[in-house]
Amino acid sequence: MSDLARAAEALACAPSVAVLAHVKPEGDAMGSTLAAALALREAGKRTAAFNADPVPPDLLQLPGADEVRRAVAPEHGYACYLVVDTATLDRTGGLLESRRPGTTVVNVDHHAGNTRFGDVNWVEPEASSTGEMLLRLFRTLGLRISGDVAANLYAAILTDTGGFRYGNTTAAALRAAAELVDAGADPETIARGFSARRVVGEWRLLGEVLAGMGISGDGRVAWIEVTAAACRKAGVGMEAAEDFIQYPRDLAGVRIAVAFKEHSDDETRVSFRSSGSLDVAVLAARFGGGGHRNAAGCTVRAGLATARAAVLEAAEALVR
Repeated sequence: MSDLARAAEALACAPSVAVLAHVKPEGDAMGSTLAAALALREAGKRTAAFNADPVPPDLLQLPGADEVRRAVAPEHGYACYLVVDTATLDRTGGLLESRRPGTTVVNVDHHAGNTRFGDVNWVEPEASSTGEMLLRLFRTLGLRISGDVAANLYAAILTDTGGFRYGNTTAAALRAAAELVDAGADPETIARGFSARRVVGEWRLLGEVLAGMGISGDGRVAWIEVTAAACRKAGVGMEAAEDFIQYPRDLAGVRIAVAFKEHSDDETRVSFRSSGSLDVAVLAARFGGGGHRNAAGCTVRAGLATARAAVLEAAEALVR
């Protein structure tokens, strides 16, 4: 029996399913969570969507986002826990700690570094996104793809392919997106939901960040820095800069783009993007992080200046 079939069987047998994803969720994590909770509920199961962190503002437009809970109440015991887009147990934010003995953990993910922490593990690193995988899972289960489910899955695929611009934009990903449009996903509405919710402060922050963009001597590494002071000045939170990394990535000749976010005096969060076969997941892993070939991240337990020096040295060595 294939891993896909095992995952489908475990879900088919479960009368109740808690769906969750990794902390600090982005579009694939949240879109996949919501799609699974909705699709399984429409099939007659008791479901709920969880995340240890709040839903980011740019994802509140997704159908069902207002129902996401922060903790699993022990008295609400679920027969199955479906963990999506999450490579390691610690990235669940402790949401599995309250599960009762005898419950089943189904792990569906596309990260190459997945540790197979579930009772059932379906991991396909070649998939563009967990959203693409879930569409196959729903087909296997014979579930109906409603308009809301389609919108969440489309948002998941859209996010992890960088708007169908990254190297993981495969024919399978495009076929899945087309199927979801046929099922009721509205590409324009979903895309605008990610881009048309900015407030003035976010544009001011972007201007300051881009003014300080750095480029390596050979032009192959570019980086931006988002400081706590700049966020305070603009009157917005650090989450406003989530997609700013696309700007250094789009510079001609750049192979690796890096975004540094100053969360405290001793914590800097770093995002990486690359083009072609250059694997930034390897780069992120050097600093305790991970991700995909063309999109990865890590947290460096150091101040911004120290983190910048170490990460840029490693990035420039990789492109050489």
